Parts: sequence; C-alpha cells; structure tokens
Amino acid sequence: MAEWFCQYWRYVLGFVGACIVLFFALRAAVKASAEHRKSYKAEEEYITRLKALKEKYVPLTKEAVASAPENELLEGASLGIQLFLQKQEDMEKAFLSLPDEKKLIYTLDVFVSDKTASAFFRNNSQILKSRLVPALFLVGLEEQAWRITPVSKMFDDKDEETSLDNDAVERLDKELESEEFLSFIKLSAAKYIKDNEELFVER
Repeated sequence: MAEWFCQYWRYVLGFVGACIVLFFALRAAVKASAEHRKSYKAEEEYITRLKALKEKYVPLTKEAVASAPENELLEGASLGIQLFLQKQEDMEKAFLSLPDEKKLIYTLDVFVSDKTASAFFRNNSQILKSRLVPALFLVGLEEQAWRITPVSKMFDDKDEETSLDNDAVERLDKELESEEFLSFIKLSAAKYIKDNEELFVER
C-alpha cells in the first residue's frame, strides 16, 4: 500500500483536492439556492400584500378608513398616491400637484419603507427630504421632528453651512430604532388620516 501511495501520490492529492473543490462548490450552490428561494418568497409575499392592500384601499373610501387597522392605514392610503404617480409622465410634477397633506403623508410612508433616517435621506430626492420634518409636525410628532431637523439640514442640497456628521446620523438611527419610531409614525399618521378623512377619501 505504501509503495502504491508513493507511486501514485500525485493522483491521490489531486483527487483529494478535487473533492475539496467539489465540496465547497456544492456548499456554495446550496447556499445560493437557499438565498434565491428566500428572496423569491419575500418578493412573492410582498406582491401578495400589495394586491391585498390595493383591493382594500384603492380607491380610498370612508368605510376603508374607518375599518383600517392603525398600523396599516398609512401604507394603504399612500398606495393610492403611489399608483397615481406611477401613471404620470412627470412624477415630480404630479407629486407637487397633490394637496400638501397628501404629500406629507406619502413622505411618511416612504420614510417607514426606508426604515432609517440615514436610508431615507440618502435614497430620496430633495422633494421628499425637505418634507419629512413638516410631515412629522403634521401628525403631532413634534419632539421627533426637532430631533431629526439637524440631520435633515445635513442632507439639504441648499444648505451649504451644515456639514455631514455620519456619527450623528448613526446615533439618530439607533435612538429611533430603540424607540420603535416607525410604529409611532404609523399610529400617528393613521390617527391624522382618520381625523381628517375628507382630505384623503376619493370622491
């Protein structure tokens, strides 16, 4: 056996190496397949949710507003606005044509979708960034609006005096996450919509 190994050791090592490569290739393939299934499932669930929201809230009626769960109404009301914007040739112009209340409520929904202040301010245009603080004031979240104001100025395209402080942005994200801020936005926005349904219900 030892003599055979001495004679063919290169082939043995080559075979072992091939097995190792195959092992890692199979593991990577299994991992990729699992991630693909996970991604596909998440996308499928998202589409199913959007269809359910559209059936329930588009067009937005008094009955839908009255019966809507508080943690769902912001998204439901904003979906109608989003679908309207998507049909327009110039989405920015169409957005600016909306009543102020709809602009601000839509801004809050975008913020909730982005999940953090850093993502919101980095991913969106000035047309939305400039409306976040007013939107928070609209639904009664004054304290949070004042706390977000400094970071809002950092991302203001017209503000040449305030520099970006990444540490401050990160601290704000952590503070808002610990306070479950997104839930506060959903509940506060839902209350505002219910109290002012005439501004949002389609006639």
